[in-house]
This record gives sequence, structure tokens and C-alpha cells, in this order.
Amino acid sequence: AIAAWAAVELVLRRTAPAALLPSLALAGVIALMSAEAGAPPLWWVVAWVVAALATLLPHRRRTRSGLAMAHAAIMTVLAVVTVLVAGSALAAERFDPRARIDAPATPETGISPLARLDEWRSRVPAVEVFRSTLSSAQRWRLVGLTRYDGRTWLPADDYRVSSSVVGPTDPDEATVRAEVRIGELDAAWLPMVDRTVEVSVEVSVEDGGDGDGLRVDETRSGLLPIRAPELGTVYELVLQPQDVQPSTLATARVATASEVLVDGVELSPATLELASTIVAGARTDAERAEAIARHLREQYVLDFDSPPGHSLAVLELFLERTKRGRDEQFVAAYGLLAHAVGLPVRIAVGFQSEALPGGGGTVASSDQAIAWPEVDFGELGWIAFDPVPAQANTAPPAQGDGAVAPIGDDTEEPPVTTAVPTPDSSVPDDSPTPDTVDETETSAVAATAVGAGVTLVIAATVLTGYVLCVLALKSHRRRRRRAATEPAARALGAFRSGVDVLVDLGQRADRSRTDLELVDAGARTLGEPALHLTPVATVATAAVHSPIEPTPEECERAWAAIESFEQATAARVGRLRYVRAKVSTRSLRRGIPD
Repeated sequence: AIAAWAAVELVLRRTAPAALLPSLALAGVIALMSAEAGAPPLWWVVAWVVAALATLLPHRRRTRSGLAMAHAAIMTVLAVVTVLVAGSALAAERFDPRARIDAPATPETGISPLARLDEWRSRVPAVEVFRSTLSSAQRWRLVGLTRYDGRTWLPADDYRVSSSVVGPTDPDEATVRAEVRIGELDAAWLPMVDRTVEVSVEVSVEDGGDGDGLRVDETRSGLLPIRAPELGTVYELVLQPQDVQPSTLATARVATASEVLVDGVELSPATLELASTIVAGARTDAERAEAIARHLREQYVLDFDSPPGHSLAVLELFLERTKRGRDEQFVAAYGLLAHAVGLPVRIAVGFQSEALPGGGGTVASSDQAIAWPEVDFGELGWIAFDPVPAQANTAPPAQGDGAVAPIGDDTEEPPVTTAVPTPDSSVPDDSPTPDTVDETETSAVAATAVGAGVTLVIAATVLTGYVLCVLALKSHRRRRRRAATEPAARALGAFRSGVDVLVDLGQRADRSRTDLELVDAGARTLGEPALHLTPVATVATAAVHSPIEPTPEECERAWAAIESFEQATAARVGRLRYVRAKVSTRSLRRGIPD
């Protein structure tokens, strides 16, 4: 627009001062573009003034109009002021509209929430993770996992800053408000129930955001606050509960499945064939989704003693061979089978709440951590399905072990009863006298005391032998690890000795986790002492995967860190619990083998 106006001015007016307008506009543009580098140098201004005078002087010889000269003077002063003031004012920071756009954020959550189910459920005693003012028990979703990389299910990677409104609102539907208070949750997301349309949580500007301070992904699978929720965090949910009738679901169509759900992961031909076979007789999307869930419930066994993990190799082994697994593997396998037949699926991880007595709201505890799959049915939203059997399958009880004995036949003869004979008064009475009774009772008491003493001695001997045997086995294994000839073996031995302490204190040594993930899990349950294991885990990982072996000095530092870890752990948990852990056989049975 400025260039067009200048061109018209030059053509119609044909005055010398008007010729300065294009150069004046150019000077302003240069000042704006160079603001990041500082104010323009003085020679720019001098050069422009000289060029302006060269333009005006020939015209001055032809006319002596005072108005023209005044116009020229004003234009010159305006040019100087524009270059100096505009350049210096914008020198501090140039406006960039791209800076107003928040890049998608990937939550840094460490271990996958699906892999943390055992960690939550193994906390003894169970702790309260959150409570709400809702009157009825609900299944609360912590986060929906929308991506699978062949090793684990992951949350979305497109979280963006959002307003408090996180879902579409139907003006014809009633709303319900619920206040939630966070307990010992230890997670990055805010728990929510289905059909959440609005969230209100207070986060100050100093905490990294303004307004509600929330990040929400495109599919609204999780509420990620800018600051991780802490003990006592309070927020409010606005819900629009929707009761989806089976008849409505039967005719609903699913949304388009995401192609990046299992991007780069190739399912085996056997898994693809299994998925096609399961849904062969289904006519609608809802029937296909339910067919997969029913097949897993009825044809597979829930076994909590199975190894954890949901990598592609573990799931294919579960689906094609063992057909036994944990609930983690049931829901993870459902996700792969559903994706194989074109259903848009995600894995939800959360908690089952329970109603408090007297209508005091609901509460969710750590031992109620659960996972379930959900399928996107477009306008109906995400619908949950249950592929996990109701209870773990067990063998039928044997006769005499709680089984009911068979009912007898009415034709059987009744047992023969014999009358007790009455003693003959003519026979002399050989019953003991009172003195004999006293001697007998005294002998019985003495025999009981001697037997109890012998039992105590035997028990003490067995217990002492057990303790000495456990301590000897652990000491021998520790000496063997520390005296290993290879530096890599010594580094691995140091880390495994540290993990043994965590196992003896009650933590699971899941082989599906990396060394640093094991340390992270230990820090969640033990606290700061577990951080002594971080450098040891780094050296142990390098010993396995790096072509360069650890140096002897690194191995010695690793063992020194283990000793510091043991001392800090003893001070943290108390001497009694630490001594019990020292004589525990958990690490001998469930630790990481050498």
C-alpha cells in the first residue's frame, strides 16, 4: 500500500519532495529488519541526507517556493527521526510471530504408565492417590497411551497449551461438577473421568504458565499440567455423563485409525492372521471390538506370576504360544489386535475408585491401579472394552481340600452301633487313687516342659543355621562379583548387588526395565538413598553396551557407591528392617542372575 501511494504521488504531483517518499519507506523497512542487530550506523543517516539534498537542490534552482522548501525540510527531519528512533526502539528484540506458537510437547514421564501398574499395586500398605466429590465409584483415566514403538506403549507427543475447556460441550446435556484432591499419586497427569469437558486448576505465572496451565493432546487422552501435580493439589472437573445404549453402539462407526500408532512396527503374520480370524464373523465395528475382547477373556489365562513387560516379542509369545499373561499383556495385546483390523485404539491407564461410606465422595488407592483399552467411535467418543478375565484361573480343588464330599446313597445300610458295656460291680476297681493322679499330672507337666525346651532348642538351631546360610550365600556372591577378573563383570556385579538390596526391601527386579529405570523405580519407593545407584547403573550399562570396558578405577568407584548406598539405606529404613532385608532370600530367588 505504501509503495502504491508513493507511485501515485510521484506520477500525479511530480514534486521533488515526493521523490523522497520511496527512500523514506525503504529506510523504515531497513530499520525494522535490522532491529535485532542494533541501531543503524550514523553513516546511513548521512548518506540518506546527502541523497535527499541531491534530489532537492536542482529543483531549488528552478523554484523558490517556500512551501516546497518547508515540505522538503519536514521530510528530511522525518527521515532522520524514523531511522534513529525506530531503529533504537526495536533494537532490543524483533517481533517474531512464530514465537507465539507453542511447539508440541512430549511429556517426560520416564517409565511407561502401563509398566508402572505393578509398582503402584505393590506399595504396602496401599496409599490414597486421590479422592473426589463424585458420589459413585468410577473408572478414572490417568492417561491414554496412543503410540506403540515395539517396546512399550507411550503417551501422545502432541501436547499443546490449552484453555480450561478440553472437550466439546452439548448445551442439551446436564453437567456435573467434581472436585479432586491429589494424594500420593506420583504421576505427571491429572486423573479424569470420561466426558470431561472443562478443567480448572490454578497455576501461577512463576510456575511456568498462566490461566489454567494445562497441556492437552489432540485426542484429549490426558490432562498434563505445566507443573506436575503434588500432594494436596486441588482441581475441578466439569462432566457431561453420557449413557451409550447398546443399540446406539451397534450402529456406530469408528473414527479413522491412526497410521502412526505402530509406526515402524511390523506384526508377525501369525498375529495378523489371528486378528482376522477373531473378527471373521463380526458385521459391525462394535462387534469386531467386542469379539477381540471376548476372545482374550475366554481363550487366555490371567496369570500374575508371568514375567512382566509388553514388548512386541513378549506380546507375540503371549498371543501365539503361552496364552498366559498379566493384565498388562491382555490390554497391550488387545491394542495390537484392534489396530491390525483397523480399529482406532488407545490403552488407558488409571485407577478404580470406591465410594466412601455415608456419601462422602469417592477415593482411589494405589492397589486399585488398572488398565483397559478404548476404541474411538467418533461422535460417541472413546468406548472402553474389557479383555481381562474377571479373575486369575486356578486348578479345581482336589477332594479333601475344600471340596464338598458326595452325598451318600439312601440305599446304603446304616452303620452298626454297639452299646457301651456297663462295668460289673463284682470286679475290683483298679482306678487310680488321688495320689497316683498327682504323680501322673506332675510327670505330664515335666514331659511337656522338656518337649517345649527341646523344640525351642531345635527351632533356634534351625533358625541360626538358616540365617548363617543366607548370610554366607550372599557374602560369597558379593565376594565373587567384586573379585571378578573382567572389569565389566565387576561393574555389573556392583550394580546387581545394589539391586539385591532393593529386592530384599520389597521391590521387583523386572528384567524388562533398563538399569536406570530400575534405579528410578527404587527412588520412588526408597527415596534419596537410591540415587547413589545412578552412577553405578551408568557404568553397568556401559559395560554391557559400550565397546570400551570400564576402567578399574570406575569399578572401584562403583563399589564405593554401593557401600554408601547400603549405609544410607540402613539409616533411611531403620536397623530392624535393614537386618530383616539382610537375611531375606528374595534377592537369591528373584534378583538379577549373574
